[in-house]
Amino acid sequence: MLQDCYRGAASVKKTFCWIGFYEASQLDKPIKEMSSKEEFSCIMNWIMHKMPKRKAVIIRFDVYGITYQVKISHNGQRLCVNKPTLVTTIDEATLYDWQGEETYHTLTVEKICNSIQGADQKNKQKEQRERQELMELPDNAKTEESQEKHA
Repeated sequence: MLQDCYRGAASVKKTFCWIGFYEASQLDKPIKEMSSKEEFSCIMNWIMHKMPKRKAVIIRFDVYGITYQVKISHNGQRLCVNKPTLVTTIDEATLYDWQGEETYHTLTVEKICNSIQGADQKNKQKEQRERQELMELPDNAKTEESQEKHA
């Protein structure tokens, strides 16, 4: 869907008009307590209805375990979408890292940006841990082999 917006085949508002909140209480729910679908819905709604003109924000989404991001900007008249780019392929990547009690009503471009920066740090740490665990596997296998030979 975002690819269609990027190509200019559809507008962001028409493409995502179906995304919404079903209860007004969701507008006051802290974003960090939302499911990933609710979180995406909240951010897209905020972009379509509240994001200031001449501002841009990056959104992230997961497709089959691969994390992508896209920049959405408001050029004063309409929303424009850049080409989606790959962020990471680590399992269960963190898309956003909300630090406060942000809700739909308290979102800002800066809060979304800070949340993405926090997620980047978490993903980097996770990637380093995964890399370290992979490097330790051959050493563990050699240790197990030598223990079996001595038994």
